[in-house]
Amino acid sequence: MSNVLIAGDDSELNKIIESALTKNSIISEIFQDENAILSRLENEQISLIILDAGSKSFDAAMFSRKLKSYTHLENILVIAVIDPAKDNLDILKTTNSCITKPVNEKILLATVNSNLKLKKSLDILSQNNSELAKSLYQLDVLYNTSAQFAGSLDKKKLINILIDGLDKSLSFSLSYTLVFNSEDKAELLINSLNDISERLLHSLKMRAILSYKALFDKKEIPYEINVDDINVIKNIKHPLEVYDLNILKFDNLFAPIKVGEKFFGLIEVFRDTEFSQEDTTCFQTLARQVSLPLENAALYEEIKNTNTKLEKLERLKSEFTSIVSHELRTPLTAIKNSLDIMLSGKTGETTAAMNKFLDMAKRNVVRLSGIINDLLDLTKVEAGKMDFRFEKGNINSSVEFVKNTFENLAKEKNILLTAQTEKNLPLTYIDAQRLEQVITNLVSNAVKFTNDNGTILIKTETIKADDIEKERLFDVMNPVFYDKYVKVSVKDSGIGIAEEDIPKVFDKFQQIENSLSRKNGGTGLGLPIAKQLIEAHSGFIWVDSEINCGTTFSFVIPVLSEKEKFEQDFEQALQKSKTANHNLLLLKIEEPNNAHPSMSDDLKENKISIIRKTTNTKEVFYEEDDKKCIMIFIPEADKFAQNFIEKKAESYVEGETGTEKYDIVYSTVLFPADGENAKVLLDRCNELINAQKKGIKIK
Repeated sequence: MSNVLIAGDDSELNKIIESALTKNSIISEIFQDENAILSRLENEQISLIILDAGSKSFDAAMFSRKLKSYTHLENILVIAVIDPAKDNLDILKTTNSCITKPVNEKILLATVNSNLKLKKSLDILSQNNSELAKSLYQLDVLYNTSAQFAGSLDKKKLINILIDGLDKSLSFSLSYTLVFNSEDKAELLINSLNDISERLLHSLKMRAILSYKALFDKKEIPYEINVDDINVIKNIKHPLEVYDLNILKFDNLFAPIKVGEKFFGLIEVFRDTEFSQEDTTCFQTLARQVSLPLENAALYEEIKNTNTKLEKLERLKSEFTSIVSHELRTPLTAIKNSLDIMLSGKTGETTAAMNKFLDMAKRNVVRLSGIINDLLDLTKVEAGKMDFRFEKGNINSSVEFVKNTFENLAKEKNILLTAQTEKNLPLTYIDAQRLEQVITNLVSNAVKFTNDNGTILIKTETIKADDIEKERLFDVMNPVFYDKYVKVSVKDSGIGIAEEDIPKVFDKFQQIENSLSRKNGGTGLGLPIAKQLIEAHSGFIWVDSEINCGTTFSFVIPVLSEKEKFEQDFEQALQKSKTANHNLLLLKIEEPNNAHPSMSDDLKENKISIIRKTTNTKEVFYEEDDKKCIMIFIPEADKFAQNFIEKKAESYVEGETGTEKYDIVYSTVLFPADGENAKVLLDRCNELINAQKKGIKIK
């Protein structure tokens, strides 16, 4: 049945219309006052208004326009009853149809029925549009929530994203979520429009426990919990109102949160209005979607905890190795000194047999000292505590030193040890002492594993990056190659290494199983240490060998320009800053090559200064694209230091320092605010300088 409202102050007309509608079982009411009509429209659902255009108690045209201005009343249809002799254009603009006076009953009923059918169609369309809008909104929430799930590996954050998504899509009154952070730690997250009473809180705890246990009917429960074990976290939107037990009568939706057999928790939501099928689908979809990110978060947390334990064990191992090594060194030094004194004859005359055993003891003391030194070196390298002193040098000097050291030992086995060094070998940045340690290890192994009357060749040469045998590089992550390298190779005619054993040669404590290696012994640390030392030089090391055909160990060190060396140092300093959680400032200055006065020259000659130099600061002067460039990095510099340096540089541009003005452009970047890696920071520095040249300020 439909409600029709008759609006007008013509009593006779109202009765005619009411009588016609009643005959056809259409319920109608008569109102003569505008305010009474509007009040009724607010409180009752009206389908149709029959409006007398000639009403004298109110302006019918104005009233019709007012109806259309109210959004919640815009679907109410209006039939105007007009006098054909008058101008009705104003009212016809805002009504749906009209009938003329005197009213013809058949025309009236036909018009009313037609508009009631139209009203019914409009209501269906409006409802469908509303449901479609709701579905689209829920889909949008699902999409956005899924995107947030993908961006987090934090379990608590994922649960909060889930609850927020459910709140947006379902507008629930109350939700509780039971989650397990560990076997003995269960949390109940309550999100509610209003505060909750103590007895409702207790009931929700009991409900969560019972629901949890019901999920594992006749199966083993993952975690045993009771009411006292649950930690409650409440998020209340309107604390002045309080929910009590009656909220448990609201419509509800429930879902476990799990992936396969792995259980994460459960969630239940309550709402004072009934959930639709679309609401249920949305709820279940979100509960399923959070499961996989939660599993990833749990795995990430497990890996993180495992890594923490491994780091602790590694630290303890390093500390133990260091302590034991140092403790062993002291008595070994005393033993060696005692043996030297006895062998010198200062303690009295010794027999040939005694000398034999004293020599044996001394050799083993020296061997044991070498093992201890290897352990200490490995510990330092792995911990990043090995100190390097890079200076420009010629690798040929290190090769000649090692060759001279091993010549006598090689002669004892009738091994021909030769060196073939390239003349005019380019200088490169090396720590000569560490490089000699690498070459010593390679030559020592060559002597050890080469039979009598064999040959060993140490060779140096200059090569291009394309000449490096990249397929033979093992365990090298994201290698960076430079244009030119100095290559050192140690080739022997010894017993060789089986192809399947080659990948193992740089593993710690690894000795290739053969009779000769057993005979010669060793810790298996020399080659791993050599690999680490070469990589600290930004180089690579590899091996080429064949059983009974000899072995060739080769390594390369890049020939770096001063700028490339600076960028390499900058990268290493950046890694230290990340580890220590410190800032790092990079300053770059450019000036024309023919500038006068030259800031580059004045800085070199210490006539002026931009920063206070310390052992940790590094600077480089170089020319690029017909410009003189200066780069300086300063560890542990903060925003205050950055502002100070920028003002200092600006003062040289403006000539405020009492000197002549310098024709420079400059930029500063700060780690981590301006970037997380060296390339980003260097690119940002250049971007700022290029913008400054164009007169653009970038912040």
